[in-house]
Amino acid sequence: MLAFLLSSLLLTANADGNKVTVLADVHTDHAADSMRLLQEHVVLQEHLATQKTRGGLAKSRLQSGSAALLPEASVLIQKEEQEPTTVVTNQSWFSRLGDSFWSVIAGLIMIPFSLVLMWMNERRNAQQESILQLGVTEVQTIASKLADEKLHGTLVHLNDADAKGLDEVKDRRFPAICFETGCLRLKTQVQVYQWKETKKEEKKKDNLGGGETTITKFEYNKVWSDTQINSASFNQPGHSNTISVSGLQCGTEELTNTTVKYGESYYLPKELVQQLGGPMKWQDANRLVKVLEFNGSRFERSEDWFYYPPAAAQAPTVGSVRVSSRYLPDGPASVVALQMEDKQHPNAATFLPYRLVYRGLCGGLTEDALREALLAQGQKGSDELYEEEAWTSGPFACLCCCCNMVAMCFAKLAPPQIFAAFNGHSSSEECFEKLEMIGRLQKWGLRLLSWVLLYAATYALFQPLLVVLDIFPFLGPYLSTGAGWVVGIVVFVVTALLATTIISLAFLIYHPLVGLAYLVGVGLAVGAVIGISHALSS
Repeated sequence: MLAFLLSSLLLTANADGNKVTVLADVHTDHAADSMRLLQEHVVLQEHLATQKTRGGLAKSRLQSGSAALLPEASVLIQKEEQEPTTVVTNQSWFSRLGDSFWSVIAGLIMIPFSLVLMWMNERRNAQQESILQLGVTEVQTIASKLADEKLHGTLVHLNDADAKGLDEVKDRRFPAICFETGCLRLKTQVQVYQWKETKKEEKKKDNLGGGETTITKFEYNKVWSDTQINSASFNQPGHSNTISVSGLQCGTEELTNTTVKYGESYYLPKELVQQLGGPMKWQDANRLVKVLEFNGSRFERSEDWFYYPPAAAQAPTVGSVRVSSRYLPDGPASVVALQMEDKQHPNAATFLPYRLVYRGLCGGLTEDALREALLAQGQKGSDELYEEEAWTSGPFACLCCCCNMVAMCFAKLAPPQIFAAFNGHSSSEECFEKLEMIGRLQKWGLRLLSWVLLYAATYALFQPLLVVLDIFPFLGPYLSTGAGWVVGIVVFVVTALLATTIISLAFLIYHPLVGLAYLVGVGLAVGAVIGISHALSS
């Protein structure tokens, strides 16, 4: 009875807007429990009401004299904020069937794209291997003290000096992070403490009607992220992301020194400087900064980060910011590239990519003509390289859009060339071994990617069949699952043989002996499959 009276009094006081205090002289255990639970209930209700009205970060409307927020109530609020929500959606059989035909269209588009990627990857690999073979025979290891004009247009290797940054490198957002000299590259990372939505889906096929039920659980956790998370697209309201420092954007900004000298007579272009680095080479720049500010907001350092507000180092809240900066100092480097005259610095040289050029029948070009051709080819940008590699151009470019798209990607991202810088003093043989290893990784990575695209695209062609099987009452889900396994195995074998055939045909053009061996292997594999099938059928 006492618990009921206390509950009524507390509700009345809260409804009238009066101050509510915890009665310390209640000795009855049941009354105290009722008071505690009721207070937690009131606080939680006000928290939910604030979320609904504001649609943003929840702020309690209790005044300073209102009921103190008990630890249990805080835990309840935190649990409510992070409690996953479940959304159940149903898709009819006809809707699934329509989506499956869209999968067929996507598959028909992806199949030629994957085959073109597979072919042009082999073409690019053959060109890269040819460049490396030529480079091994033509490279000259030279000293960095004097730039010899006679070597302009020659593939050179240098490993006797340090790369030194001469210009100032300063972060535009934080002027305190500044290096007048001695810095090759600078990375500044800004992270914000934000809500992150995680979605987990579970699909269940209906036993009747061929429909499908999707159970989606949305979970919300607070994380440090250098990417702005759009909370407006969250499924559950009340998880609004803000930033406590006005005008500051999260993300990682990287700067490269514009003037990097190598030895006494050479300067490294930006593309080579960006190749220097590695996990063990970067150093902490925070220790060199005493005060970090942005638009009047002062950050304080704690371990490897600068935090704002300072309390965020121990107890971050949504919108807290932390900043970390690393730099790559001057250090030893090795270069393999084409030497050319540096027009910005007198009596100096810089570097260009070493690429394939037409050398005439039986090496008909003279040494001077070959150097001029190599210099002209090395100065071409990605657009000019794409024009050379494009299968069709002008008004006919759309006739082979897949081929031209892949050619553009290779021209911009990975053209066949020798243009490398490595940390440390590496010999010419070590540099070429590293280049060969990088080439193998790219070759097999793109082979795997093209095969996965081919497999997924081919499997998508059978989606309507699998959806049709779901229409059978009760047995439909089991039939489609079994058929899915069979289709997956068949598609795996067919696409593996097709990929090997495409690679073999490409090798017949670029590596005839290896391509012939691959084709013989494909023939033996096909013969074995046919023989096993015939034996099983008989």
